[in-house]
Amino acid sequence: MTSGLYTAAMLAELVGVHVSRIRSWQRRGWLVPVQQTHRLAYFDFQELTVARQLAELQRGGATPRWLAKKLAQIERSFPDVARPLAVLRLMIEGRTLLVRRGDDLLEPGGQLRIDFDAAGRDAESEPPIAIPSPAIFLSRQPLLAPADAAPQQLLTWAAELDEAGSLKQAAEMYRAALAAGSPQPEVCFQLAEVLYRAGDLSGARERYFMALELDEDYVEARANLGCLLLELGETDLAISAFAGALRSHEAYADVHYHLARTLDELNRREEAAAHWRRFVELAPESPWAEEARERLGSESVSK
Repeated sequence: MTSGLYTAAMLAELVGVHVSRIRSWQRRGWLVPVQQTHRLAYFDFQELTVARQLAELQRGGATPRWLAKKLAQIERSFPDVARPLAVLRLMIEGRTLLVRRGDDLLEPGGQLRIDFDAAGRDAESEPPIAIPSPAIFLSRQPLLAPADAAPQQLLTWAAELDEAGSLKQAAEMYRAALAAGSPQPEVCFQLAEVLYRAGDLSGARERYFMALELDEDYVEARANLGCLLLELGETDLAISAFAGALRSHEAYADVHYHLARTLDELNRREEAAAHWRRFVELAPESPWAEEARERLGSESVSK
């Protein structure tokens, strides 16, 4: 049962970031799933709270690479805190990450900072600024990964390029990782996601298919493939992809949502209503739950 839990897509919608950022935070260990079903991660309310804080820090200018260094410093300074992001209140002031602990405002190294907020901050204080993205492989020269690089190192570089928004270079690095090691469904999925965001829909389509060839129960790959097929106008194939995802994981609320919307657009109202109802049952606190209730209300009125 997944009621009360959130998928990566739901978290992204709730905190106002792209779903790729949620997956990045999960890869870094900043978001911890409470359960996984067929590779699909589910998060609880505590992780939603962590995601909201991470989104605020991102809007304040913190890049993942910069934040990782600051969090490592905080963990050394506060060894009694197992998960700083889950326990401490973090904020960006100017170019500095600050830690709120009780009534104290501290720097990552543990130094006490005077809390000017309590006395009223100067209106002309320096606003947050974006921290530069990592420079790794970001020159204008052709991307060349070291020939002896291990697949895991290539994946680390690919993830950093992805986080920096260098999507074409990230795709090349994911391809290098696949070439250096045996094909892995997760890597194919990550490559598909990057290609989709870079606008290469046909390339993303093939990589989703490859992920499913390696793991036919990879439900998130099948669901994302369905959404992509809808964009490509291949509605029947999209419905088949959604149905296939539900055969593997019937309680996948996101797929019930996408399938319900698709069936509604085809005027297959009764079939759509069944999926709207199941979606609300599975995810009553989803960011799309109100839309589902409105659709069901309209359906009852039309009858």
